Amino acid sequence: MSDVSITAVIPTRNRPASLGRLLRALSRQQRLPDEVIVCDASDSPTDTDAFAAAYPGLDITYLRAAPSVCAQRNEGVRRARTTHVLLCDDDIEPPPNYLQRLLAIVERDPGVGAVTGVWHEPDADGRFSSAFPVPGFRALLINFIAQRTVWGDVESATGNAFTNLPLALLKRWYRRRGNTWSLGGWPLVTQVQGPVMQASVYTLGAALVRRDWLLASPYEERLSPHGIGDNYGVALGFPGDCPITVLTDLAVRHHREQQNRLDRASAYYERVLALHYFMHRSSRFSVLNEAFLVWSLLVNAAGFAARGRADSFRASVRALRAIAMKRNPLLAHAKATPLPASHQLRV
Repeated sequence: MSDVSITAVIPTRNRPASLGRLLRALSRQQRLPDEVIVCDASDSPTDTDAFAAAYPGLDITYLRAAPSVCAQRNEGVRRARTTHVLLCDDDIEPPPNYLQRLLAIVERDPGVGAVTGVWHEPDADGRFSSAFPVPGFRALLINFIAQRTVWGDVESATGNAFTNLPLALLKRWYRRRGNTWSLGGWPLVTQVQGPVMQASVYTLGAALVRRDWLLASPYEERLSPHGIGDNYGVALGFPGDCPITVLTDLAVRHHREQQNRLDRASAYYERVLALHYFMHRSSRFSVLNEAFLVWSLLVNAAGFAARGRADSFRASVRALRAIAMKRNPLLAHAKATPLPASHQLRV
């Protein structure tokens, strides 16, 4: 019999339909969670009696909370009485075999502390597709020069007679770098061949994680109530360089509910400040990495201006100003928390 017990922790706010869809999906799991904790920051209290009646197979606890995704998750993790936590964004929809597949990985290798499936998100036509597109040579080259994030199947990228050699060199660089970070600190997820991959950073919104890992590396409650950049900070505190196991053949739908979602420019601004904050606090990164981050932001700003995205351009300039003038509000009164040298990532 397995020693692993599981609490599903769900932060939510003003999304009763999404919450209902998630609870329905959890109630249909081949392996049910041992308990479900809903941390609800909705303006109006959720009809908990209706949910309890609709899903009698789930042991659901409802907690009222102030609006803060990070604080809500932390409270759920603290209240959990199990060995593992299934972190659930309230707009995901896992398939019936999802929890069973994740549990099988943990039971086979107790050293696995965080495991998740691959997020599939809807396109403009509502069709769900993989999160790992194949990048073109031009985009890959620009992202390399700017040391920005690359999130795609780099190994499957193809070129022509003129680009084959530089493309081979780019593939080699990303292969050696692995699924870690660019020199500018942005996440890299480029090595996605095979049914299982390891990553330094991946979304944890549908991940099964050891509870003691989450207690040792909690969500940063300094972040805005939307929690933009939260998974980055949590993953930095996990042991090892690539502590997150991703099952590339296990899809979980992320519906991207628009209620309470920031516009893209505001989300970008908050993501940049969060990235700078976590890089500044962690001994995994150096002054050189921060310089590459500024360089990547300058390239981004130029790209936004060229494409006529005035809102994102202004957000870039605002973020650059905050970093250059040492006025990142997240760093106010923050103390550095260096990680052990054995966990540092080489530049």
